Amino acid sequence: MTRHSYPARGSSLLEVLVTIVIMTIGLLGLAKLQVSNLHNNQSTLHRAEATFLANDILDSMRVLNNINHDQSAAYVVAPGGNSAAAGPSGVAIEDVSAWKDRIAQALPDGDGHVEFDADSRTASIWIEWNDRRSGAPDCQEGCSCTETRPACFKTEGGV
Repeated sequence: MTRHSYPARGSSLLEVLVTIVIMTIGLLGLAKLQVSNLHNNQSTLHRAEATFLANDILDSMRVLNNINHDQSAAYVVAPGGNSAAAGPSGVAIEDVSAWKDRIAQALPDGDGHVEFDADSRTASIWIEWNDRRSGAPDCQEGCSCTETRPACFKTEGGV
């Protein structure tokens, strides 16, 4: 009786299939990392834009206050309002209107409002927008985060 020695067949095919499964899992993890990175970059861009816009209105308040004393209260605008709520200053009304337009252009469903404390001469500025990709609200204390505008930025500054 002759015995033939044949090498095991199919072992290399099994190794290739295991390698493909491991590579697929790795590539899916890399794709999830890329999507997460894109989301975080977009959120960072919105937050940076909100910071710039808040500083912009604060600077406008300071400039007008230096030119015509005690005009900072003219910049007070309510949430959802289109123009300054009070004050005789036409410059403040134009500044607030242009600021609100810039927020609406720069941030998705963006809105902002300003409050002014005359005693401490401090302005509080809120900017809210819709961060549609966000799973959880990105709110700071004092913001009125809603389902339509879950992301918010708040800052204060002396005028």
